[in-house]
Amino acid sequence: MKINITPMNKDGQRHGYWEYYFSNGNLSFKGNYINGEIHGPWEWYNSDGHLYSKGYYVNGNRNGYWEIYDCNGKLEAKQYYI
Repeated sequence: MKINITPMNKDGQRHGYWEYYFSNGNLSFKGNYINGEIHGPWEWYNSDGHLYSKGYYVNGNRNGYWEIYDCNGKLEAKQYYI
């Protein structure tokens, strides 16, 4: 899996925008870290390049509505996290 590495913070934690790729070059997921915690909007893709799910993290935890898509990119479900 290819990783688009961005700078770490002074403590060596992931910080900023990151992208991860499958071995075939397609995007696997993308989003932000703040001081090592997943935070903000994230999107996850299947190996064919279709959007699989997207949602928002707050301090490493899912928060709010998350959308789940089928293998063709069609919205399949919504889940709400507190």
